[in-house]
Formats: sequence, structure tokens, C-alpha cells
Amino acid sequence: MDIYASVAQKQSGKKKKNEKDSKKNNNVKSKNKKLVHDLFVQGTNDSSIVSKRSVEILYNKHVEKEAKPYFHYFVKKTPRRTPVINRGYWIRMKSIRMAIEKIIEQQPKNQRINIINLGCGYDPLPFQLLDDAKFSNRNIYCIDVDFPELIGYKSQMIKLAPELVELIGPEVDASGIPGIDIQTLKYATMGCDLTNRDLYCKQLDSFKANNSTTTNIFIAEVSLAYMTPETANPIINTSSQFSNSHFLILEQLMPSGENHPFAKRMINHFKKMEAPLQCVHTYPTIPDQIKRFETLGYKNVNARDLLGCWDIVPNDIKLKVKEVEAFDEWEEFIFFGQHYINLHATNQENTQIYPSQYKELYPTLNNSIIEYNLNIQNYPEELQRKFHSCLSFSDYSFITCGSNQSRLSDTVQLKISSDLDAKLETSVDFKPRVGAVSINTETHSYLIGGRRIPGVGINEVWTLSKFSDTFSWKHEKSMALGRVKHTAICLNSTDILVFGGSSGECFSYYSKETDTWKDLILTSNSALKHGLESSQMVIVDDTIYLIGGMIYDVKGSFEFNSNLYKVELNFKESSVCLTSILNNKALARYGFKLIVNNSKILLIGGVGKKLYNQNDTIVEIDTVLNVVSGVKISNDIWSQSPVFIGSDIVKRENINQSWVVGGGAVCYGFGSVWNSILNFNFGEFKTEILHK
Repeated sequence: MDIYASVAQKQSGKKKKNEKDSKKNNNVKSKNKKLVHDLFVQGTNDSSIVSKRSVEILYNKHVEKEAKPYFHYFVKKTPRRTPVINRGYWIRMKSIRMAIEKIIEQQPKNQRINIINLGCGYDPLPFQLLDDAKFSNRNIYCIDVDFPELIGYKSQMIKLAPELVELIGPEVDASGIPGIDIQTLKYATMGCDLTNRDLYCKQLDSFKANNSTTTNIFIAEVSLAYMTPETANPIINTSSQFSNSHFLILEQLMPSGENHPFAKRMINHFKKMEAPLQCVHTYPTIPDQIKRFETLGYKNVNARDLLGCWDIVPNDIKLKVKEVEAFDEWEEFIFFGQHYINLHATNQENTQIYPSQYKELYPTLNNSIIEYNLNIQNYPEELQRKFHSCLSFSDYSFITCGSNQSRLSDTVQLKISSDLDAKLETSVDFKPRVGAVSINTETHSYLIGGRRIPGVGINEVWTLSKFSDTFSWKHEKSMALGRVKHTAICLNSTDILVFGGSSGECFSYYSKETDTWKDLILTSNSALKHGLESSQMVIVDDTIYLIGGMIYDVKGSFEFNSNLYKVELNFKESSVCLTSILNNKALARYGFKLIVNNSKILLIGGVGKKLYNQNDTIVEIDTVLNVVSGVKISNDIWSQSPVFIGSDIVKRENINQSWVVGGGAVCYGFGSVWNSILNFNFGEFKTEILHK
């Protein structure tokens, strides 16, 4: 038998036999149902361990250079996962490791520390800890706990690896307690159905878990998530009754409900695997989970989502992570991080792992007094794309570039009902790109910058213009620097102001008259010292505003701009002054789009430190009163799970309507979601975008 095959496959013969027997005796059905569920849950270990192996291969070279590889003892496949899955699994593992280290640091020097990994699967965490030099003078004892069948296979793997046997030391005489397989002076494997409370307590008692000189760190990395709360909660409550007990749980969240596109995809993914998530429906938010543990016997409870855990990773480590592989899928990484919690609960006084108690980023916004007319419109699958660009003329609109399964270079007409058909010609030099910025001027539509490979902006500038009866692309004067994740506006009907980018680029001005680009400097009294990544500029009543974006920091910190800046240009001195006129954390976001309605700016979608919901995915900025309000999305639209990242805007001033077109995201390893078209109707009549 191949001991590296999945437990679910190994047990399939038993499953089929049990199914056959159950037909003879209906009383066996419930036991078989539990067995089948347990097997599928055990099967989730396989994909997880392969992803962690991908992280180990890539990240150890740059981030954990002194760490030895241990996953290869338990998984023979070495596939390379996508950058966002790699980074997601890295912070998932790092968050648990940081929490364990914080707890250990705060224990008395001679204290015995039991590290009890509940639902351990094939995770090699004990070997990583036992091999870490910083713990060489600590009395650490690691206990792997899982279903007896899986523990049996893991024990076989350990015994076949001389390096692991040497690390954990020789086996000692077992205590005679059922379920304990390997037992040394440093490590044990413990087969146990955690719903068997008596056996669970008896096994832990044999490892001095009730001794006052022992600290117990229980870890449940997703393992309790597949149980109902009625089954999982007694395990937590029982664990709280041991001395100096700490509980670290990593589970899924649904902070914005089941209709958020990521949450919906996540829930459906585990249902298809026949290992549905159970606890997340009862405890969907961080406050819900904190209250859960407080009622289950733990006096001190604190938590962060995985994005919050990323925040507390030291900057020097973040910079090393940046070196691992090209990465700019921040929107998708942030979505993932906000759907997982790392919670620490303890009954031990004066022990904490987070710098402050958890609190919401900002209170609920007041709703706008305007009731905006929003409508979902159909969007054909063949046009699905994200990080594309939309170009608008008075009687024509187009969508170009972006990505679906790969980067695209096509240009397709998006027809308003009154538009004529357009003829299109595309130069062979017009290459695929994502993240370019489109700007409409008096005579052309510009396409500026973008990227072909992550993190490397291109400096190309193209115009789409109509000659006779045909639209065609023309290569224009290039910018001095390549830019991606930038923003731009049209000035004086012909000129262009560009700002920001992923490398901290600042302002640059293009004059149509002289056909030149000129860099502008920030004045010394400006609030910013560098450019922003993925901010947006907009003009309202002849005033230029700058909103949102990631604050560029060479040290690797991760903060968003919460200011609304007024932008003032001084062409005589080739300078720009930024003045903050409003600060609100609801503006601190990345990857959003803007629509102007009279003196109000609608900020649509994007991501931030908070996962936006039905009430604040769209916010309204009143530039006269300097007030930020929420725009509630109707239940009908929200239930369709719109995803407002990677979208772009089509605007028609003559009929006073705008459309948010396309966009989408890869939801970790759960699959992709795609946006349709959302119509903002500020006029009298509803008009639909058609496709050619």
C-alpha cells in the first residue's frame, strides 16, 4: 500500500463495505454517514499539504534560509501553486508560528510546553519547532492528534524517515493509554476521535496536561471548521479546563455575509468536496468568534484576520517575501486574508500575542440621503475579463486588453442602444497588457501604461481615434517611466496628468501642444512624499481630487491612504501641492473606481483593511460638505454577488449614465468569480449596454 496516497482513497474499500452492510441494518446508517464525512474531511489534508510544500520550496530560499525542509517527508508531489495561493498559505502558516513563538516567549524558563496540534494531518510543525535553535533551551513537547487511521499512516511515514526518528529521539515505554502510537521524550502521535471526551482527556493527562508546571498550546488549523458547533464547542470547552491553556484556531470567516463573492465561492467549494464548512455559519465574524471562546471557558480572547496578521509581520520579513516571486494580486490576497481568522484564547494571565485588542476599523457609515438607481445588466461570458480598460466617445464605447485565462489585446465594441456599429483596426504592435489607464480627451481616447509581467510597468501610450468610418490604434509619445497601478485625468480638453504607480512614481504631465512629458515635483508642504499605488484622481467643479491608494514604503509596510487630497498644480515651478481636506477610513482602499455625480463622488468597490459589505462597498463623498456616506446596495443586487475589483467605467454624459463593466477575482484555490455590468442611472431613462 502506498502510504503517501490520500486517506480517503485508502479507506474507500471500508466505505463501500459499510455502505453494503448498512442496507441490512438501518441502525448502521448514521455511523456510516459520520465515517464518510470523516473521510472527506481527512481528504482535505491532501490539497493543503501539497500547497504548503509549494510554499516551502519557494519561500525557504528567501525568507527562512536556515529552516530545513520537512514537508517532503509527507508529500511527494512538488507542484508550484499560483503566487496568491503561495502567499496565502505562507501567511496562514506564519500567523500560527508567530503566535506559538509569542506564547513560548512569555512562559517561565523551566516550564513544560505541550504543543497539541488537533487535526494535524501531515503537517510537520512539530519537527520544525523541535529543530529550531531558538527553542533549544525550552522544554517543548509536541503532540500530533488526528483520526486514528490518519495518525497510523503519519506514524509509518515518520518511522521510515531516519532524519525524523533522530530528531524526535528513541521511543519510550508507552503509558498504555489507547490511541498513542509513537511516544518519545519530545514527541507523540495520538489517534483520537475528538468527540470522545473521556479518551481525549485521558490521553492528555498522560502528557502532564493537568500539571501547573505545564503550559498547553492547542492548535486547530481549520480542523474544527468541518464540525457542527455542537460537536466542536465541547472540544474547545474541554481544552480550556487544562492548566495554563492556550487555544489557537484558524478558521474561515464571512465578515460580509454569504453573498460576498469570495464567501459564496468558498462555501460552494467545500460543499463540492463533500466536507462542508459548519462553524462559519454560526460564527461568521471576528466578534462572533471572540464571544464564542469567551463563553467556552477562556477569559482572555483576541483575534485578527490573516490580513491583520500580515500587518504584524516585521517589515524586513515582508521585504524578503517580496523577493520570492513576482506578485501584484493584492486584491485577491486581501480578499483571502479577510476570510480567515487567527484567534488566540487563554486562561493564563498576562499572556498576549497581539499588540492591541481587536476592534472594528470604523463604525457603520450613515446612509446617503440620495437613493441611487442601480441595475444589474447581463454580460456575455466571452467578454469576461478583469483589469481591462474602457474607452468612451460620444456615440461609441469599447473594452480593451485585460485578462481572462491569459492577457488579452483585443478591442471590442460595447454598444449603447443608440450607437452605430464601429469598424476597428488594431496594429500588430498593440500587445496584450493589464492595468492600463484609459483617458478620454476632446479628440481621442488614450491608453496609458499597464503591464505585461507582474510588477514591471510599461511606458507605452496609445490613442484610439476615428478616421473616416474606422477606429484605429496609434502609438504616441511614450512616458519616461513605465507605470502600472497608476491614475490619470484629462486637463484643458487635450492634456494629461498622470500620478502614482506600483514603484512610488509621482506626477507627470503631457502637453498635447508640445508633444512632451514633464515630471512634476511635490512641494515640501505636501502631505505625501511619494506616489500612491492604485489611487484615483477625479475632477469635480474644476477641482482635482486624489483619493485612496496604497502608501508607497520602501520598508515594506502595508497601509492605505485615508485622505481626500486637493491637487493644485503650479506649471511655472513644475510642482504639485497636495492638501488633505478630509480624512475617513472608509476611503482607505485600493483597486476601486470613481463616478462623479454633480458635486458628489461615488467610490466603488476595491479592497482595504476592512472587508466591504452591502452598506459600504460603494460610498459617497460630498465635496461641498466634506461628508462620507454609505450607499446601500439593494438586496436584489447584493444577492447576485457583484465583485468590484478589476472593473472599469463607461460614462455617457449626454444621457447622464455610467456603467461599471466587468472585473473579477481568483478566490484563492476555490475558483474564479466574474462581475457583470452595473448601471448607475442619474437621468430619466434606463439604457443598457449591448455587445457587438
